[in-house]
Amino acid sequence: MSNSVEGRFPFLDHRVIEFSSRLDPRLKMKVLNEKYLLKKSMSKYLPKDIVNRYKQPYRAPDIPAFYDTKFPDYVDELLSDDVIKRYGYFDSKKVFRLKEKIKLGRAIGYKDNMAFVGILSTQVWHNLFIENFSKTDS
Repeated sequence: MSNSVEGRFPFLDHRVIEFSSRLDPRLKMKVLNEKYLLKKSMSKYLPKDIVNRYKQPYRAPDIPAFYDTKFPDYVDELLSDDVIKRYGYFDSKKVFRLKEKIKLGRAIGYKDNMAFVGILSTQVWHNLFIENFSKTDS
């Protein structure tokens, strides 16, 4: 998972899939208690606070992972007005406003974080797989 690749191999085993498909749906999820049966079956091996906690989704890193007192050089480059316009996915004026909001410490909400990560991720992918694809081909 540290490299954005997540493997859950025991759950891909065909015997686990076959077994779970035969289970009564009421055992798979109890109201909003996701993974009920899995937690129940592992309760003697796991601490109670883990068994009883709500499922916690994985979230992409947010703004503080990319901005402390300044953006790293690669972020500055990928979110520059020139590169934003050249790649053509985003409105460069809106990206500029988001960057300014971040620099002023005002980008603290979920929407700002997800917008920033989405924009930066798209720019990184474009840079790697469109701009530099032919460079790695030789």
